[in-house]
Amino acid sequence: MYSEFNPYPKSKQLAGHQKEKNRPKFKVQKPKKPKKKLEVYKGRSVPDKKTRGKISKSDYELAIELHGYECWVCGISQGLECHHVVPKGYSKARNGRGVVYNLRFLCTEHHRGKTGVHQNRELMQKLQDEHERLYGEHFYKDAWDLFKENLIPTPTKECYEKFMKSQEGR
Repeated sequence: MYSEFNPYPKSKQLAGHQKEKNRPKFKVQKPKKPKKKLEVYKGRSVPDKKTRGKISKSDYELAIELHGYECWVCGISQGLECHHVVPKGYSKARNGRGVVYNLRFLCTEHHRGKTGVHQNRELMQKLQDEHERLYGEHFYKDAWDLFKENLIPTPTKECYEKFMKSQEGR
């Protein structure tokens, strides 16, 4: 008796519970981002600006050894931030890199606050002059910048360190 009673067909009973097999599957294709062309200098691929501006853990630790873990302005040792003395993207001619000689620790107030170096050009210039006096005029550059200016023969850490040591105190 039950087998004879069908108020509506099985296809309607299962509608919405099963995927239709005849329906084609379309994937929404996202537009591909064009790859940036790598800069090549003397047959070597130069890393992009974003990579060169990052602070490595080893440079961060060297900056602590070199400058101490205290704010350059007020001397506080809590809530410190690592500041690029010459900021990344400062100007077309002068881009600060994430190298140890371009780093200084500042408290949050003197880094990003109302009295901080990013709002106070005099304080930023004073800090830059101090670093130039300590480490020479190329303190904010990395090995690739020096290599492109023909100041070092290869962009290795050893050549970079040797050059920077020769510039200290000039």
